[in-house]
Amino acid sequence: MHVFFKCLYYLYPLPLYMRDDYKKKALQGMKRLEGLTKKVHSMIDKDEYCPHILENLLALQGHIKHVQAQVLESHLQTCAKDKIKKEKDYNGFIAEIIRTIGLSSR
Repeated sequence: MHVFFKCLYYLYPLPLYMRDDYKKKALQGMKRLEGLTKKVHSMIDKDEYCPHILENLLALQGHIKHVQAQVLESHLQTCAKDKIKKEKDYNGFIAEIIRTIGLSSR
C-alpha cells in the first residue's frame, strides 16, 4: 500500500480498498466485459443477426450485475462494518446504500 494511503488509514481507520477476493472476481468480470463489449461492437459493425447481438447484450448486463455485486459485497464487508457501529454514521450509510442501489435499478 502506498505510504500516503497508509497515513490516511491511520487517520481514518476505514478500509480504503476492496477485499482481495472480491477485487479479483470484479477484475475478472471486467475482463469478460471488455471482451464481450468488443465482440458486440464487431457484431453490430458486421450487421450480424439482431437476436444474436441481443443475446450478447444480455450477457453484458449479467456481467455488469456480477461486478456490481462484488463491489457492493466488498463494501458491506469492509467499510460498512465500522459505519453501522457508529450511530452518527448509520443513517447516512443507509441513505448512501439506498441511493446507490436505486441508481442501479434505473
